[in-house]
Amino acid sequence: MTEEELDTAGALAVDEDQDERLEEMSLDERKERLKKARWNVFLYLGVAAILFGFALFPMPFSADYDGFSKSAEKDIGLVWGVPVDGEDMFDVPMRLTVTADNPPAQSAINIAVYVIQQDDCTDFTLSEKMQEAKAGGNHDYQYQEATQRVLADGTYDFEFNIDPGQYCLIAEYIDGNGDKITSDGQSLSVEGKLYPNQFIGGLLGLLCLGLSGFAFVGAQKHGAVLRKILEGENETTESRVLSEASQNRIAAGPSGAPPSSGPSGPPGAPSDGPAGPPAEPPSSDAPATEEAAEPHEESPSANEETYEPAENGYFFRKMPDGTYDQTVYVKTDDGTYVPHEG
Repeated sequence: MTEEELDTAGALAVDEDQDERLEEMSLDERKERLKKARWNVFLYLGVAAILFGFALFPMPFSADYDGFSKSAEKDIGLVWGVPVDGEDMFDVPMRLTVTADNPPAQSAINIAVYVIQQDDCTDFTLSEKMQEAKAGGNHDYQYQEATQRVLADGTYDFEFNIDPGQYCLIAEYIDGNGDKITSDGQSLSVEGKLYPNQFIGGLLGLLCLGLSGFAFVGAQKHGAVLRKILEGENETTESRVLSEASQNRIAAGPSGAPPSSGPSGPPGAPSDGPAGPPAEPPSSDAPATEEAAEPHEESPSANEETYEPAENGYFFRKMPDGTYDQTVYVKTDDGTYVPHEG
């Protein structure tokens, strides 16, 4: 082989090796992507579960009865959340349970609870804001009364929805006129729960849940593509070319007409009849006869092997007996056929 032929063969070998490396790299990359997609599904699901738990986890507090003020008071402190004023879906839920440890010995008593937005719970203006809360109409100053009859050791639930800010809590006994009962010997206690992370944690949890769904869809797509690649991984180049050659032969159909089963020539003359002179052929048939007598171009010998093309630039060698060599060939620039090195 000349130097140019050697360079061409070397370039072909290098290109084939590079194609194989790219195929292997692509397969490895798909496996890595599938692995990452599956990990993303579990990661987002785990983060969503943590955020939902964080949103539903309460911040507890309690308030005890003060004999001096004749009420249970608590400086709740800062309540964080989405800073939107007014009653809306962004309000922070507050759940209170008031226990009447030792209610006053009066016939008509009730429990009143005030939730006042104020920075300093010792400010003298607190009483004025309590009156405003009792009148209603202000979301920053809220007031509720127990809806059931107050009994000793009874528990009573209250629910408030408040805006973010600093809050003070006051719980006290009131009589039938709504006035505060200040008699000695009475007591009550308050257990409260705040859910300031409900909206933020729930929103982020839903976002992570959606991302987990997208990651699951991506993992399904990568898995489907990878399964198709792995199903054809064990198929060699030789088997693919053989299959393509067989399909081409089937599509082409038979190579010629079937042999005739009739007589090969005209019937002979009867033996008992007179032999007449042969009929002279018409003069117009002479050129056709001469033309038919001319030798045709020789076709390839049946004893020679041939190379039949397949798809993707591959060739198969057909033996004289009609069988095929199992080696795949490629055609070089000088027209020769060399075995394909897989």
